[in-house]
Amino acid sequence: MKVDKSELTFLNQLTSEVIILNKDMYIVWLNDSALNKGWFLNSNKDKNLISDQLSEETNGPLISLLKKIIETNSSQTKRDFELVTSNFKKRDIDITVRWSNAFECLILEILCVDNLNKIIDSTKTFSTQKIAANLARTLAHEVKNPLSGIRGSAQILSKKLKDDFASKFLKIIIDETDRLNAIVTKILTPPSKPNLSLFNIHSALEQVYALAEADIDKNIELVRDYDPSIPEINGDENLFIQAILNIVKNSQQAIENTEKPCITIKSRIEYGKPINGTIHQTICAIDIKDNGPGIPKDLHDQVFFPMVSVKENGSGLGLTIAQDIIRIHGGGIVFESDPNETIFSIHIPIRIENKEVKSA
Repeated sequence: MKVDKSELTFLNQLTSEVIILNKDMYIVWLNDSALNKGWFLNSNKDKNLISDQLSEETNGPLISLLKKIIETNSSQTKRDFELVTSNFKKRDIDITVRWSNAFECLILEILCVDNLNKIIDSTKTFSTQKIAANLARTLAHEVKNPLSGIRGSAQILSKKLKDDFASKFLKIIIDETDRLNAIVTKILTPPSKPNLSLFNIHSALEQVYALAEADIDKNIELVRDYDPSIPEINGDENLFIQAILNIVKNSQQAIENTEKPCITIKSRIEYGKPINGTIHQTICAIDIKDNGPGIPKDLHDQVFFPMVSVKENGSGLGLTIAQDIIRIHGGGIVFESDPNETIFSIHIPIRIENKEVKSA
């Protein structure tokens, strides 16, 4: 009995990759998750899975497993298996392989272990960040009253002491107290409740682009790379703009001393991604990439913590506020940073009911 492909569409709801092969190892069907991970159907009848998308040199154990399952008409699950893709990228996967006598086909289900690890890591990080945020708010509350006393005393002294020397330093005390008070107020102010409505993601990104362009150094190149197929997002457009702008400003400051500095804002749709401990079928992803020196490795676990900054005069609140805004939209922020590149990725779930909305 041959596989009726029309009956397999329900497998497109899975976040795992499903690949169906015939006994000669030609791919006959892929679900959406597999397509989005780079697997493809090849119309060339001279090229099967091994000769086209996997090589025995880099994936010997996997190919041996597939051949064994076909020969023995059996099934097997392997965990923490290494897969090397056609572009030589390594992936850690769990794989279940089963031969179906009824349909005379080999069924592969692949689950990316990286996704599971990200879920665990993001859950741990989220808990730590909540503790740090609560501690920062407690400390900020304790600091706020003494700041008022310091500022008030400095103002009284400035009226009593008229010489230039005293006035100069009293002004510094007042200005720095005001700056600290503004930081404390930001820490103590909870994120605004979002005013939810459907909005065009690219309209919001264009506003970020315009604001950044007006404030940015002329030597910095701003690049836009949008996916027009992304549907409208249900959220607070103004808060979303603030979150993206905070990250862009962070990138702007990071590349001040970079030769040929560049910031890229990119949008796309992704599938089967974890956000705050849950895998979502479809998400809107926004990348903000810069070619700066990167974030020091010892700060990687603290990037979104309040009061943490690689900049000498930074408040360390921009990324914290951005993360709070994205999280109240049910989304998340992750980042990757190397010595020559940093990418902040915002992930917002696209709900099933929004799939019918017109594309942006």
